[in-house]
Amino acid sequence: MSGRVPGNPHVDAAAHGPATSGGDGGAPTAHDALTAAHGLWSEEALVAIDTAARDLLATAGVKVPSPALREFLLGAGCTDGDGDRIRMPSAAVAEALAACPRSFSEAARDPSRDLRFDPDPGPVYVHNTGGAAVVADPRSGEVRPSTFTDQVAAARLMHHLRHQHSVNPLVSPQDVPGPLEPLYSYLALAGETDKVLGGPGISLPGQVEYLLEMAAALLPDAPARGARPLSLYFSPVSPLQLGGEVSGALLVAARAGAICEILPAPTAGTTAPAALTAALAQQHAEVLAGVVAVQAASPATPCTYGARLHTGDPRTGAAVWGTPVLGLCASGATLLARRCGLACDCYGLGTDAAAVDAQNGYERALNGLLGALARPRYLSGVGGLSSVVAAALEQIEIDDEILGYILFALEERPWDAEALDAGALAEGVRAGTFLGVRQTRAYVRREACPSAISLRGATGACDVLEAAEARMRAHLATEPAGLPDDVEERLCRLIDEAAGALGVDRWPDPRRLLEAARAQIAASL
Repeated sequence: MSGRVPGNPHVDAAAHGPATSGGDGGAPTAHDALTAAHGLWSEEALVAIDTAARDLLATAGVKVPSPALREFLLGAGCTDGDGDRIRMPSAAVAEALAACPRSFSEAARDPSRDLRFDPDPGPVYVHNTGGAAVVADPRSGEVRPSTFTDQVAAARLMHHLRHQHSVNPLVSPQDVPGPLEPLYSYLALAGETDKVLGGPGISLPGQVEYLLEMAAALLPDAPARGARPLSLYFSPVSPLQLGGEVSGALLVAARAGAICEILPAPTAGTTAPAALTAALAQQHAEVLAGVVAVQAASPATPCTYGARLHTGDPRTGAAVWGTPVLGLCASGATLLARRCGLACDCYGLGTDAAAVDAQNGYERALNGLLGALARPRYLSGVGGLSSVVAAALEQIEIDDEILGYILFALEERPWDAEALDAGALAEGVRAGTFLGVRQTRAYVRREACPSAISLRGATGACDVLEAAEARMRAHLATEPAGLPDDVEERLCRLIDEAAGALGVDRWPDPRRLLEAARAQIAASL
């Protein structure tokens, strides 16, 4: 027995802990008690928040302008509310949660990189922030519009990160038409990594239809190995609205069996209550409303619990992503999701800093650790700056270092007979040093925290950002993971077809855009 607990992504989640409660908000798990002992969220607080959320859905309900979605919801036990609002009784919520698969897998091009999802406190997977419209200079904080080339470069970097398991579109390229952006971004990622491709965010039904075809072309064997080829994000509008076009896209995705992540991003004090417990209750209600919608359209569709609750600056109302509120609420959301039998994707490495500076470091490290303590299935935030408005490629490399520290800290150290060998202890004590003890040679590297760019005792040689830049250049200099020619051509043709279907008159040739991006990356080294 090693005495290890979940936290390391390579630890088997199935080997740890009792099963959690299902959709009835039932008994706490052993891990809930552990987290409460850390002083984050008590079981009593979680019960009160969950109850408030379900009461809110049953009384105020959800604004649903889509006639098609309203019809599905009314058929699933929901009732008409005021105006275009739909009330969701507790029984309808419980039925939807019970219909959600408790576990499922997300497919990667390399089958060994497939990711398994369930609500239990097991491995913590990592993915990056997404959708930044601008790219920041890591020293000055100055920004420029993001491009398709940035998307390709970011995907190549993230392919090499030791602690990142899913690659999402880091930016929203401003040099491609908006309706086609998710498709171009999927193309950029597909050629650079064989890890799981997460996202992108969806706003139109047509985007879902073509992304499903692209995923089928990239991962034709996924169904045979029991894995879902596509996971998509759908964001309710806070407070408690399921927008018309997003609802349409959600229905298409659910009927096709894609993994649907419900991803609200309320701001405490403006689009959510200022009291954090009440804000958590609203976010919880928004996720549950999305789950009810998905299950009403297509029962047994996999759902994940996205959590992006943050606070607002009391002086300006601007979104704040750097204070410990972000990590604290991420842990609370993870525990609420677990009570409902859902895997959680929460934020972690958040900062309000515009550059790679001291504020950046302490904010993202603290939020990352707080978010990870509850063992969500996904921890997000790699690469983001300026309250997730901007991204920086150099930040990706630094975040991998921070994540190494966080994941190391989550893993309980060995306390078995080998680690606590009384003979080795006595030998070192008698000798006055443990350098010559055989056990030291066995453990000195095993017990070392992973580090690639942090400085240890060096002075004046370079700083962490310089080390990150050097590592970034080395990763960008590698050959892309690449795609078979016929698959790449199929993805490009689907973008061309989507342009006509989505009413886009002019769009850059995706083949030439890929070629230009790779040439630009090579020229920058």
